[in-house]
Amino acid sequence: MPRAVDHEQRRFEIVAGLWQIVAEQGIEGVSLRTVAARAGVSMGRVQHYFGTKDALVVAGIDLLVKQAVIGYEATAGRPPQDRLLHILLQQIPATDAGRIGVTVWYAYVAKAMTHTAVRRILAEATRVGVEECTRHIEEGEGLEEAEARARAIELLALSDGLTLRVLIGDITAEEAEASIRAYTSRRMTSG
Repeated sequence: MPRAVDHEQRRFEIVAGLWQIVAEQGIEGVSLRTVAARAGVSMGRVQHYFGTKDALVVAGIDLLVKQAVIGYEATAGRPPQDRLLHILLQQIPATDAGRIGVTVWYAYVAKAMTHTAVRRILAEATRVGVEECTRHIEEGEGLEEAEARARAIELLALSDGLTLRVLIGDITAEEAEASIRAYTSRRMTSG
C-alpha cells in the first residue's frame, strides 16, 4: 500500500529551509539548490512543489503572512485592547524564531521594491493590519473611524520602528514591548 504523503507538510519544510537561507543571506542567497540542501530534500522535490525560484520566493512570503493571520485569529474573543497589542507586538523579535521571522519579513520588504507579486502580498497584509487595528481602536477607545485609522497607522509605525531597533541591537525586545504597552496604555486612559 502506498504511503500517504502530506504535501502541505513537505511544502512547509521546503519553505522553512527558504526562510533560514533568507534570514542568513537575504533573498539574494536563495537558489533551488541552497534551499533543497537546507531543507534536506532533493532539488527535484523543490522543483516539483514550486517549479521556479520566483515561485518559491513568493510562496515564502505568502506562508509567512498566513502564519501571522493564524496567530492573530487565535486571539478571537479576547478584548479589543488585547487583540490590538497582539498585532503590535507580534513582530517584536523576542525569541530566536521570532528574530528569524522578522528578519525574513524585512528581507521581503526590501524585495517588494522591485518585485510586484511580493509588493502586492505585503500591501494587502499591511492594509488588513491597519483595518484590524482601526477596528480594535474604535471598539476599545470609542473613536470615530478616521481618528481610529490615524491612530492605527501611528501605532503600527511605532511598532515597525521599535522592531527595527531591536533587530539592529539598539534596544531589547523587552524594551520595545514595554514601550508599546506604555504608549497604548497612556492613550487608552487619556483618550
